[in-house]
Amino acid sequence: METSLNAETPSPGPAARWRPILPILVAVLIALSVMPLSRAPLDLKVDTDTSLSAVLNYAHQHRLQYGPELVYTYGPLGYLVFFYYWPHEAGLRLAVQAALSLTAALGVCLVAWRLGLIGRCLLLGSFVFAAANLETRTDLLFYVGLLCWGLLCFVESGRRLAPVATVLAVLTAFGALVKASIFFGAGTGLVLLAGTLALRGKLRVAVGILAGFAMCAVLGWVASGQDLRNVGVYLVNALALVRGYSQGLGWEGMPGLTPLGVAALMLALAAASLACMGTSNIQHPTSNIQCQSPRRRLDVGCSPHPTWSRALLLSWLTWSVFVTWKHGLARGDVYHPVHFFAFIGVLALAVLVLPGAGPRLRLAAGAAGLLACLISLLTLQTLFFLPSAQSLQQPFRTFAYNLRSVLRPDHYCRRMDAIVAERRDEARLPEISKRIGKATVDVFGQNQAYAVLNDLNFHPRPVFQSYVACTPQLMALNEQFYLSPAAPQYVIFNLGPQDRRFAPLEDSLALRHLLLNYEPAGSEGGFLLLKARSAAPCAMRLVREGNVLLGERIDVSGFGDTNLWLQIALEPSTTGLLREVFYRSPTVRLTAWPEPGKRLLTRRRAPAPMLCAGFVASPLLQRNQDVLDLYAGKPRCRPAAYSVEVLPGREYLWKQPLHYRVYSLDAPHFPRAFPDSAASLKP
Repeated sequence: METSLNAETPSPGPAARWRPILPILVAVLIALSVMPLSRAPLDLKVDTDTSLSAVLNYAHQHRLQYGPELVYTYGPLGYLVFFYYWPHEAGLRLAVQAALSLTAALGVCLVAWRLGLIGRCLLLGSFVFAAANLETRTDLLFYVGLLCWGLLCFVESGRRLAPVATVLAVLTAFGALVKASIFFGAGTGLVLLAGTLALRGKLRVAVGILAGFAMCAVLGWVASGQDLRNVGVYLVNALALVRGYSQGLGWEGMPGLTPLGVAALMLALAAASLACMGTSNIQHPTSNIQCQSPRRRLDVGCSPHPTWSRALLLSWLTWSVFVTWKHGLARGDVYHPVHFFAFIGVLALAVLVLPGAGPRLRLAAGAAGLLACLISLLTLQTLFFLPSAQSLQQPFRTFAYNLRSVLRPDHYCRRMDAIVAERRDEARLPEISKRIGKATVDVFGQNQAYAVLNDLNFHPRPVFQSYVACTPQLMALNEQFYLSPAAPQYVIFNLGPQDRRFAPLEDSLALRHLLLNYEPAGSEGGFLLLKARSAAPCAMRLVREGNVLLGERIDVSGFGDTNLWLQIALEPSTTGLLREVFYRSPTVRLTAWPEPGKRLLTRRRAPAPMLCAGFVASPLLQRNQDVLDLYAGKPRCRPAAYSVEVLPGREYLWKQPLHYRVYSLDAPHFPRAFPDSAASLKP
């Protein structure tokens, strides 16, 4: 007996000592493989995101206020994680991107280490493979990081729960300041998760997460140079923009994605539901003690209200899937759906970490999760990624590139600075810059980088890129800006719509104001330079209204050379509204018809909110030359009729008949010709 008491306890072996550190080491390696280092900006004329990056950095440099002065999906810290490089605070951006990558990777590793060896390898492998092959992976890192740290909040207990909850609160607050969509999506998810923790008896942790999120968000808002008094305006305008994005910026893109997306979504939700079904009998994560008494349930983290706790947990997971579904499938292009499929591949496996499920439930959840993961990865590989031989090598190439950049940040920054200098040379507008001087200037269209790269006194309107002003509310913000004393003295103008839309629909109220109150002052590099001459509100007179069915023509003939404004009230039916909420708005096209016997003028995409706001219907403005002809008093094309068309069989998604109003633009100086200043200009 004495010998046994005095015997030395065997020291842990090397494997035991390394076991707690191994997830951290793996997380570092994964972070280097998925780190979203900002890349060089692309073509200034074609790529609108280059201009978005320029404005985000310009806004931070000049302390522009989000809410009253800027309205966009990105927030005051968006410039730190944007996927295009900018010389402004390059070192801080590099550090933040590294920290974000490590946070997301560590969350994935901590979840993976709670699975068996096969599940661990599948989870880590699917995350690394998908993330490393994405061109822009910042959103995915946020979604995956919030998911994994949220799951850890549910399965952890004791002293380890507080640091996990802290990381989740800080990551959510940072994401909320990066993008408004993350604020509404992750913020709602955080409330649901806090409710789950409260029902488990972790009320202090639940309150602490919400309080920590609010405190970090406020501190980050102030630290980024924003006024606290603008928070309310920012949230209201941001919500309007997020809703407008869903209503007006949907893009059908690749229709074959939808069945694959639905299959992956349903299987992932099935895996989540099956995993949650067993959480009513949760055991302590580190023991085999079954929860019996109410006191024991609170001690080990079991819920005294298992049904509500399970419902809130499933609601949080469902909400997370829905947010990524809307982000990915609202625009079926080559950039957005990849985030949805990559996220589903991670979620379908990560939910298996939830404790308490019996063997049959875990087997069923694992089968559904594995199938969802396979569908997601095969979709990504088949439709989006490089050939398999290259996509499998991509994590290693990304790791090597990121490692070199992190170890030699000065070399990375010099190389990126040189490319930005090339873009600056490409953007030179010497004649326009000389004419503007130190006067204020805005850019109508999508090419705001030209004002920033030419070091002009840039005063952007709130919704500064025209294609984003896609609802009457957002358009009204820009019109009010131009009617205020803050209106710029000059505007660099380019009528270049996005997504093959009908050109006069984008930011139509601001376009109307420019035609009314500005005059041509020069042209260069495909841009017109407009100079303010007045700031009068638009005067319109109703000349015709009526009702038509989809596909029927709205007659706008018989008005001679009168300039016309047309508003078409196109509202979704109940079925159409549900489709818009859970998927995306149906495709709508606007056709401009000539006089009988002549060739069709144009048929372009026309989102319903833009039609409701109205547009310049006569003369027909499709490019800069048409605007120049208007100013020069030259004969202009005037459509005889318009019609609103939808895809065959989709008429039931809209209320019929459609009500329209035709107005004459009776301002005394519209369309006043400026032949002396416009005749010699070239678009």
